[in-house]
Amino acid sequence: MKKFELKVAWRHLLTSHGQTELTVGAVAVGVLLVVFLSSLINGLQIGLIEDMVGSIPHVTVEAETPGAKPLWQVSDQGGVRGTVVTDLEKMSTQKRKIRQWERVCETVRGLPDVAGVAPSAEGSGFVSRGAKTVGAMIIGVVPSQQMKVMSLQNRVVEGDFNSVDSQNAAIGVKLADDIGAKLGSRIRLVSDQGIIQTFRVACLFDMGMDQANESWVYTGLSAAQAMFNIGKDVTTLNVRGRGLFSAKSIAEEIRSFSTLKVTSWMESNKAFLDTLRAQNTAAAIIQAMTLMASAFGVASVMIVFVVQKARDIGILKSMGATAKQIQKIFVLEGLGVGIGGAVLGSGIGTGLCFLVMNIPAPGETFGGRPATIVPMNWDIKYVMAASVVAIVVGLMSSLVPAWRASRLDPVEAIRRG
Repeated sequence: MKKFELKVAWRHLLTSHGQTELTVGAVAVGVLLVVFLSSLINGLQIGLIEDMVGSIPHVTVEAETPGAKPLWQVSDQGGVRGTVVTDLEKMSTQKRKIRQWERVCETVRGLPDVAGVAPSAEGSGFVSRGAKTVGAMIIGVVPSQQMKVMSLQNRVVEGDFNSVDSQNAAIGVKLADDIGAKLGSRIRLVSDQGIIQTFRVACLFDMGMDQANESWVYTGLSAAQAMFNIGKDVTTLNVRGRGLFSAKSIAEEIRSFSTLKVTSWMESNKAFLDTLRAQNTAAAIIQAMTLMASAFGVASVMIVFVVQKARDIGILKSMGATAKQIQKIFVLEGLGVGIGGAVLGSGIGTGLCFLVMNIPAPGETFGGRPATIVPMNWDIKYVMAASVVAIVVGLMSSLVPAWRASRLDPVEAIRRG
């Protein structure tokens, strides 16, 4: 009997005089929009996140900065206690540093969600070339390890970041422009400890952030340790997670066994995350409304089918077709419309996404990569999700028309048909 129901449903769809094409088109447009909008929003978010987070570690581990003691903790050294408030004390220049950082590094590297850990020695200072001097953030790193915790490969404009060592440095493109430096130029670094070293510019980078491009200078780890007079210690451990949003859980795990100061990018960029959540909510609402409109379109056309096929339904019933069989016929029609719309919409939507993805925007970068006119990130899961929803929509939209068709009185249907 199922072959009979399928055959009748197929003939109804083929002889609908354009209504089938219209209904399938409505579902296809819904699927197309869902696939395209999902790829667009995901591409936009990935680019924004990469611009925001790609130039910084997912988690940073630092030693607590030495702070001043409260007045009541200051010992009274001979004399009237009140005189202590008139004494001027020189601020401590002690650097925050992580002792036995190798042990901490190995422990953090052993956490399940951690993809890489890199030590660094960071501090402020000055960079100069000739008569030009500007403030700088001096960062001593092991290049091969630092590239595992930051997206540096796509941000190198000229040179090789792996060549950074005790003789060679990497600087931002804006800083190079400010001091008139280029690849191969000699620059002089002065740390806040007053120690001076000379480096050759071996790499120019563009981090996508003005602050980084204007002031960051990468040197070898041992060179920075010497400039900041911290021996073999480091000031920071930079951590990268296996997933971007695993940063919060990694930070909590590190806090569970360490008293060091731990900060994740999610904690320091809450406003940005709130914006992403709002964007996702808006996208979900738009997609839901699009599919809902498709559902109403399918339902309305299926009801028209019932009206137009009333005479046929009456004849089928008079020949022995049951109400359950009539219901199945119209449910199969709705299922066919959903499948047809899903295949057509996902195909066109995917083709449109790949077309847009291959149209570059000359001279522009987004997320550390060459930018396209519209940022897209196509994913098969969007196609699968939209297709499944479209099929379900087609099926659900046919239930009421199918029920109405099964309730028709065959005598009245033939007489009025």
